[in-house]
Amino acid sequence: MGWIALALAVALAMRLFALWLAWGAWHRGDPAIYESLAGALGAGHGLALPAGGDGPLAPTAMYPPLLPLLLAGVGVLLPLNAATFCLVNSLVDGVAAFLLGRLAKQLGRPDLSLPVGLAYLVWPSIAFMAPLAYKEGLMIALLLAALVALLEQARSPGLRWAVLSGLAAGALVLTQPAVAPMLPLSFLAVAPCFATRAGWLRASLIAAGVALLVLLPWWARNAILFGQFIPFTASGGLALWQGAHPAGGVVWHPPPAEWGARGEMAAADSARSAALRIIASDPWAYVARCLQKFPASFFRANWATDQLLFATGQPWPALARSALARIGPTVAELAIAVLALIGLVKSPRSFFARLLWVSLAQVVLFGIWFEYSERHRLFMTPFILLMAAALLASANRRPADPD
Repeated sequence: MGWIALALAVALAMRLFALWLAWGAWHRGDPAIYESLAGALGAGHGLALPAGGDGPLAPTAMYPPLLPLLLAGVGVLLPLNAATFCLVNSLVDGVAAFLLGRLAKQLGRPDLSLPVGLAYLVWPSIAFMAPLAYKEGLMIALLLAALVALLEQARSPGLRWAVLSGLAAGALVLTQPAVAPMLPLSFLAVAPCFATRAGWLRASLIAAGVALLVLLPWWARNAILFGQFIPFTASGGLALWQGAHPAGGVVWHPPPAEWGARGEMAAADSARSAALRIIASDPWAYVARCLQKFPASFFRANWATDQLLFATGQPWPALARSALARIGPTVAELAIAVLALIGLVKSPRSFFARLLWVSLAQVVLFGIWFEYSERHRLFMTPFILLMAAALLASANRRPADPD
C-alpha cells in the first residue's frame, strides 16, 4: 500500500504547489471570466459580464452556465479564491478518479482500477489546474459519469441508470458544449456491452431525452433574453474565427474592438462571417493549419502551467524562465500518450481502444476546426490513461508456466 500513499502524497503536493503559485496572483482568460460570472450570480445579477469588456453588466450567453452556478453556490459558504477553487476542483477530481476506476472495472479490467484513478490525480494538466476557476475537470467527471451510468444500465434492470446518464450528459453540455458530440460517439462505442440492441437503444434514447430536459431552462433563458434559439453558447462564431485565424488558431487573439461594440450576438455573427471569408480565401491552408493542431498540442507547454507561471503577481517569477517547469509536464504527458498510441495499435478493437478511437473522432471531426490547444484535448485524458495502463499491464504479465 506504500505506492498508493506515495501517489496520493504527490497529488496533494502538486495541488499545494499550484495553490502557492496561484495565491494572490491574477489570472487571465477563462479563470478570470468564470470567477467574474460566479461573482455576478452571487450578487444577484444573473449570468452577466461587463458589456464591451468594461461597461455595465449585461446578460451573456457566451459561456456555459454550470461551472459559474456551481461556484456561485460554493461562494455562499466560502470566499471565491484560489484555496476554494483548489478544494472544489480536488473534490471533483477525486470523483472523476473514482469513476475512471469504476469504468475500468466495468470494461473487464479491475486490476487497473486503482492505478488509473491515482494516475489521473497526478496528471499534471489536472493537478496544476486545481487552484483555477476552470471547467475541464468538471467536464471530465461528467463525461465519465454519463458513461459509467450507461454501463451500469447495461447490467441492471430498470431505467434509473439511463436517467442518471442523461442527467450527467445534459450537465456536461452545460459545462463544455464543445465535447457534446463525444456523447453519442461514446454511447455507440459501448453498445456491445448491452445484451440486446433494443436495450441499448432504449437506454440511449432515455438518456438523450433526459439530457434535452436538462437543457430546456438554458434554452428558455436565452430565448427570453436574446430573442433567439441558442443551442449551446454564443461563442461558436468567435471559436471558429480563432480556429481559422492565419496565425494558427491555437493562441487566443483579441477580436476587433468594433465587434464587441455591436453586442454579443452581433459580434458572434461578425466573427462567423470573418471566419468563413478566411476559410474561403484559402481552404487548403485552413485545413493544413487545423490538421497540425492536434499533434502539435502534445509538444507545447501545458495551459495550466503557463497560467500559473505567467500570472501577474506569481511569487516565483524565475520559474517562468525554467525549461523544466514549462516543458517537464508536457514530456511526462507525452510519454503516457505514446504508450497509449502503442496500445491502440496493438489492441485496436478492445473496449479501451474503442473509447480512445471515439475521442480521436471527436477531435478530428469537431475539435480542430475551431480554437484548439492542449487544454481542448483534456477530455481524452481518462482514455489515454486506460489504454496506457492496459499496455503496461500486458507487458508486465509473466507467461504461464508450462505443464
